[in-house]
This record gives sequence, structure tokens and C-alpha cells, in this order.
Amino acid sequence: MRRLPVLLIGFAAALAAALIANAGSTGKTAFRTPDAGAACKVSGLSLVCSSLGSPGSVELRGRGGAQVVSRLPWWDASTPVLHTWHHGAISCRLAGNAILCRNDSTAIRITAAGLSVAS
Repeated sequence: MRRLPVLLIGFAAALAAALIANAGSTGKTAFRTPDAGAACKVSGLSLVCSSLGSPGSVELRGRGGAQVVSRLPWWDASTPVLHTWHHGAISCRLAGNAILCRNDSTAIRITAAGLSVAS
């Protein structure tokens, strides 16, 4: 009977360690360029993308234009590299070291050097 509490405590400790290790994980709702110079992350109903060469970020919703925002998506080496991504009206693909995303009326390009928007 003494083994059960020890096993439960061990299980609880392992579970807590796994949760802490994954606390910063971006999962499938974020992606980056192969050089890790730019990345995007889903934030509510929009996609927020940023670059190491840009002080801000660009937010793209399913409709309408993009807007500059001050919040930065967090990414690191564990963030998956983009190949293609699609969610609702927004789609993204990788072109070299650039992330190209678009909705029904706006396209954005994000590289390590910065951001650009075309409507």
C-alpha cells in the first residue's frame, strides 16, 4: 500500500515538469522562417507576424487590410518552420526565408529584415 502514494507523487511530479516544459510552446498555431528571423502566431481571430528587424508586428485578419500592432509574437528554435499554413481566409507559405501570407484583399511579407504589406 505504501507504493501507491509514492507512485502518485512521482506521476504528479512528472506531469508538472511536462507542463512547465511546454508552457512556452507555440504548438501548431505558430510558425517561423528557417533562419528564425521572422515568425507568425495565431492571436484570437487574427495572425500576428513579426521580424527581428522590425520594432512592431503586423496583424492580418480574415478580411480587410493589415494593421501594425505593438505586441510581438514569441518564438524560438522549437517553433515549427513554415511550409504551408491555412486557417479560414488566411493562408501562408514559405518562399525562401520569407513568410508570405494573404487574406481576401491583403498580402504581407515577413523576413528577418522587416515587414511589407500590399493591398
